[in-house]
Order: sequence, then C-alpha cells, then structure tokens
Amino acid sequence: MRNPRWGAAGPIAVTLVAAALTVSACGAGSGSSGAGGAYGGYGTGGYGTPASSSSGGAMTQAADLRTENTRAGTVLATSRGMTLYYYTKDKPGSGKSSCTGGCASVWPPFTGAAQAPAGVMLPGPIGSIARAGGVHQVTINGYPVYTYAADKSPGQVAGNGVGGAWHVIKLSGGSQPAARLMKAEVTPDGKVLANPHGMTVYYYSKDKPGSGTSACTGTCAREWPPVNAPVQIPAGMTLPGPLGSITRPGGQRQLTINGYPIYRYAGDKAPGQASGNGIKGEWHVIKLTAASSDGSGSGGSGSGGSGSGGYGY
Repeated sequence: MRNPRWGAAGPIAVTLVAAALTVSACGAGSGSSGAGGAYGGYGTGGYGTPASSSSGGAMTQAADLRTENTRAGTVLATSRGMTLYYYTKDKPGSGKSSCTGGCASVWPPFTGAAQAPAGVMLPGPIGSIARAGGVHQVTINGYPVYTYAADKSPGQVAGNGVGGAWHVIKLSGGSQPAARLMKAEVTPDGKVLANPHGMTVYYYSKDKPGSGTSACTGTCAREWPPVNAPVQIPAGMTLPGPLGSITRPGGQRQLTINGYPIYRYAGDKAPGQASGNGIKGEWHVIKLTAASSDGSGSGGSGSGGSGSGGYGY
C-alpha cells in the first residue's frame, strides 16, 4: 500500500538523452566488475607486496583521499569522491606512465599530493612520478593512478574493466566510508534536501518503500545515480522518516529515507539545480520547510512542479 507521506506530483514530460563517450586507444570495451591485471593487490580486495614508490620531488598541498561504496565494492577515490584507477600496462616503480596523449584525456592522471583516508590500509605506499611538463602524478604501490572521464559523479565506476586493463583500487570489506553530512539547497522548487556535495536528491514513486530493493537499475541508474550510504543529517533538520540503506547488486549501499531509495539526477550539473523534479510524474525532490535558513527543516508539503503532493505529511 502506498505510503501516505509520499505523494505524486504533476507529470512533466522529459526526454532523457544519454551522452556517449568515445574511448581512445588506451582502452575500449564495456566496464566490468572483474579485477584482472598483473597486480593482485588491486581490483581484488587483497593486498599486494608494497613496491617502492618513485619520488617526484616537491608536490602541491596534500588532499585527503576517501573511500566510496560502489557496485564494484568499496574503492579508493579522490577527495571529491571520483573513483581512482590503475592501468595494467604501467610498470610499477618505473617512474613513468604508459598513458599519455589522447589516453590521458580519457584517463586524467591524478596529480598533486595525496593522503590515505584515516584507518584505511592501502595496497602500498603513496608516492609520485614526474610527467612531461613537470606535473606530479600520484602513485600507489608504484602504480600511477588515474580518474576516468566518463565517471561524472561520486560512486561511479564506469571505467572498471575497460579494455581488460583498467581497474579500480578495491579496499578490504572492513574499510567503511565515514558518514558525510547532507545539505539543504535553495532551488527553483524551494528548499530541498541535497547530498554532501550540494546536489539535489530525489525519490522514485515506482520504488516500494521498505522492500529493500530499487526499481531503478541499468540505464535508469546511470540517469539517476544512487546516493551512497552512510550519511548524517544536520542538527535541526527533520525528515519524513528515518534514514536507512539497501544493498544494491554488486554491494553498493544506497541511502533510504522513510524506506525509499534516494537518488541524484545526472541532468543536474551544479548545486541548486532540480531539473529532475516531476519527470514523468515519478521523480520528486524532498522539500524542506522554507523557514529553515541554516540547513534545518522538516518534511514539507510536497514536491513537484505544482508544489502539491510529493514528499511530506
């Protein structure tokens, strides 16, 4: 039976257009959750023998790495949550990268300096190599590490397994990301709940609350990426129901609120946007009370283009 605290909004017809990314010669093919590769410490959840890191000299200010729960498991990511990869064609400890030119446009080197997440064991030491032009690329266990241009938001692992040569850096099952603080954002549809990066979050009326599953998979999940658990809610903010999580295929933990799985929308490109609100009459923002100006709020009168119904009491 439909939860009375979630309603329907007026339908807004929207055509979803998926953008295709042309992959250069440095790796082609569909992503895979398989590990592969020459270094068993990566992509398998195990830990290899640490190799010597190459010294690249002085580096920029260090940025903390973090972990992300993904469909490929718990992986290492940048401080912004973008998944990091290693390339099996690189020779660990050689002091150079095999991914240059067009390859480096699709697989941008992760540059600067980095610090391991607190309490997380990496497969080997953090170091760096000097690329052409003097840019310093981070290495882990001697392997240069990269992001993937097709990953558009935290938790995506579209590059895993590409060409059989690109792999995520899996962490042990005991490594859990710290809960991050959700936000409130002012949008054209009012004050709404947003993820820790300020991106508007949504619920899907086709999901069955409390079922432990999501009705949005495959292509749908690329347009509507699941919001990763765990999270925290700012003091004073009241939601229409408790926080929880479900486990998606592949082990990714997705946030739930009042039993409903929670998503972002790929069409939102910056904080404060809510372009997914009302799509097909099925996707809705989580409105917060307009009276709250400090990130606090309560489950309001509903979402949707008309401002009636939706997520509320």
